Amino acid sequence: MTDVLTTLLRHVRIETTQFGRIELGAPWGARIGPRDTVDLHHVLDGVVWLEHGGVQQRIDRGDLLLLPHGTPHCLRSAPGAAVVAQSRIPTPALSVRRRLGGPGAVTVVLCASIALAGAGRALLLRALPEVVHLRADDREAVPGLARLLDGIRDEVRARRPGAPLFAARFAELLLLACVREALARREAGGDERIARALQALYRSPARRWTVAALARVAGMSRSGFAAAFHTDLGEAPLQHLRRWRIELAKEAMRARPTHALAEVAADIGYRSEAAFNVAFRREVGVSPGAWRSQQSRQRE
Repeated sequence: MTDVLTTLLRHVRIETTQFGRIELGAPWGARIGPRDTVDLHHVLDGVVWLEHGGVQQRIDRGDLLLLPHGTPHCLRSAPGAAVVAQSRIPTPALSVRRRLGGPGAVTVVLCASIALAGAGRALLLRALPEVVHLRADDREAVPGLARLLDGIRDEVRARRPGAPLFAARFAELLLLACVREALARREAGGDERIARALQALYRSPARRWTVAALARVAGMSRSGFAAAFHTDLGEAPLQHLRRWRIELAKEAMRARPTHALAEVAADIGYRSEAAFNVAFRREVGVSPGAWRSQQSRQRE
C-alpha cells in the first residue's frame, strides 16, 4: 500500500493536548460546541450515547470514539437525557476523581482534546469520516491500540509524578493509531493507483504537474485518472494540488514571517508571485500578504 499517511504526517504537528478523566452519574448530558481540535473519548465504565448530525449511537464500555473535525455533538447517559454546555462541566485533572450529574449509574470516560497544526492537517482530517467508532472487540485489529489504552489507564490509576504529561503523550499516539486505521479502511475501498499519484504530488509539490503527468504516475489514461481522482477525493487533481501548495505556503509564512513572498511562491511551484497571489486568493479569499499580516496581528 502506498504510504500517503507518512507523507502527510511529515507536515503535521501536535501543538497541545488536554487530557482528563471524568465520572458522570446518570442522568447526565453534555453539549460540545464547534471547536478546532480532535476529540478522543474512551469509555472505561458504563455507556455513553453520542448524538451527532441527528443520529444517536451507543458507545459501550471499552469503546473508543474519535471525532476528528471538532463538529458539535452531544454525549448523554441515555437518549433524551438533558444536556448542559460543556463549559459548565469542569474537566478534572488526572488526580481528581469527581462525580458529576445525578445519583444514578456511573459512567467513567477518559477524554482528550488534541490541537493539530501544519500544512498536512487539513488534508489529513479531510480524509477522515465525521466519527470513528472503534468497538472494544475490534481493538485487537488495530496494532498497538490495546497497549496504548493500557498505558493511559495505568497512568490514571497510579497517579505517578508527571502522569498528565505521560497520559497526554499516550493520547497523541492513540490518535495516530486511530487515524492510521481510519485511513487504512478508507484506502481499502480506494484505488492504489490514485494513492501513488497523491504521494508523488505531496512529495514534490513544486513540480510542474499536469493531469497527464499525474495519470502517468498512476499508470492510467488521462480521462480515467481524472474521473477516478474526482470520485475518490471529491475534487479535480489540479484543484487538490493547489490546495496542498497553499497549505504549504501558509506553513512557510508562519514559520518565516519575513520570507519574501516570491521565494515562498517559487518553493511550492509557482513561477511568479502574481500567479501565487491569484491562487492564494482563490483558495483563501485574501492575498498572501494580507493573510500573513492577519496572522502576525493574532500572535501579538
